[in-house]
Amino acid sequence: MTQLLALLISWVIEIPVVLITLAKTQQFSSRGDIYNTSIIAFAATLFTHPLACESNQILIPYMDFPLRVALIESFVAIAEGILYTIILKLAWQKGLFLSIIANGASFLGGLLIAEFWR
Repeated sequence: MTQLLALLISWVIEIPVVLITLAKTQQFSSRGDIYNTSIIAFAATLFTHPLACESNQILIPYMDFPLRVALIESFVAIAEGILYTIILKLAWQKGLFLSIIANGASFLGGLLIAEFWR
């Protein structure tokens, strides 16, 4: 799977997960809030995805897949959680939770798609 395809899959999964999770836990006061949240989720993934892909390539000779994924996804979840906390003005626990849910869904969805792709 190419990095571009993986990024597209991440966006298709993560943006709706972020929107649905926030819609369930807080009310959006306008369509503008939904639009802005979508842009922030888009940008957060755009920022972390290339770093995760490059880190994965660098760490392949040094770590088995489960440890490598746990390490990289942890850093991605923390980075995106910080972005969600600051930009969306969420409590840090809520920003981190949002990031973990979105990235977990994206990672699992990506694995399923990759498996069907074969």
